[in-house]
Amino acid sequence: MRKKGLVERIVIGAPSENDFSYDKLPSNRKRLFSYMLKNKLWKLYKNHLLAALFFLPLIAWNILTLSYTNFVFGLSASEGIGHFVEHWFTVYVTAIPLWVLAFLGLAGALNVIKKLAWSDPIILKPDFFGGIKSSGKQAAVIGFLWGSAYALIRYATNWLGFYYRVFDDSNSIAFGLFVCVFVFALLVGYTSYALSMAVTYNVTLGQLFVGAFKLYLSDVFSATGVILLCLLPFAILVFTELAIAVLIVYLLLLGLLIGFLIIPPFLVCQGTFDRIINKKDYPNYYGRGLSYGAYERNDTPEIAKSIEDDVDTQETEDDFERVNDDEN
Repeated sequence: MRKKGLVERIVIGAPSENDFSYDKLPSNRKRLFSYMLKNKLWKLYKNHLLAALFFLPLIAWNILTLSYTNFVFGLSASEGIGHFVEHWFTVYVTAIPLWVLAFLGLAGALNVIKKLAWSDPIILKPDFFGGIKSSGKQAAVIGFLWGSAYALIRYATNWLGFYYRVFDDSNSIAFGLFVCVFVFALLVGYTSYALSMAVTYNVTLGQLFVGAFKLYLSDVFSATGVILLCLLPFAILVFTELAIAVLIVYLLLLGLLIGFLIIPPFLVCQGTFDRIINKKDYPNYYGRGLSYGAYERNDTPEIAKSIEDDVDTQETEDDFERVNDDEN
């Protein structure tokens, strides 16, 4: 098993010998998040790097267009409004296919996170690209819709900026920004549920979008709070105009944050799935990776042994079939 480096041992600490025994499994998903960081940090980071490759074109495009954005918004209001639609289309509409690619990376990354959260054995690359294969179509559609919605939000916020410079109407601007923030929050929450549902279950697109909407509404306040807190850097990208701040956020996302920021929203969604779906209809999925979950005590030694194998060791076990595989 890989030996931890000095810095990693200081920050995370050394895991105990019985980390993966039944008695040591976390009792809730807040503890599960800490548990994953403590015991699977390196695997999570490698998973992040794979996901970051799919985000690289999107981030590179946004960095390359920063100078164009600064030029347009550096003009006077009367001059800048003439470039407004052209800038919006060039920077945000043309980026929609890049969002689709990024969401394919999220599908692969979340499949790995799902298996790590469920204490399943993984082989990183096959499981990452297996996630893309199994839920890539749904993720691509979600990515297209998200990219389109994001472009519309940027249109609204940028237009409000020009409107304020022309009319100096702070009350209208405040109300408009409030609506944009509200819509952005709902879209982030709904998208998180849709993508998590696509990775967890094998469902049609109609079932996915209707089911994700109902599941999100069942936990809308707590889920939105947790999800927005974790995805705060994305909100900064929407509402900041400082180029240096945007550049720093992009670099942090690419180098460190993408693969880790998606873990808490995914765990929140899994908690909703347990309460609404799994406990009644899919008991084998209920509480997976937690001490009250589906595994019985007499199953634990074999599971623990397989998880402790190094990620480079080739596993021969088949992945768990996703729910409803035999129905579609």
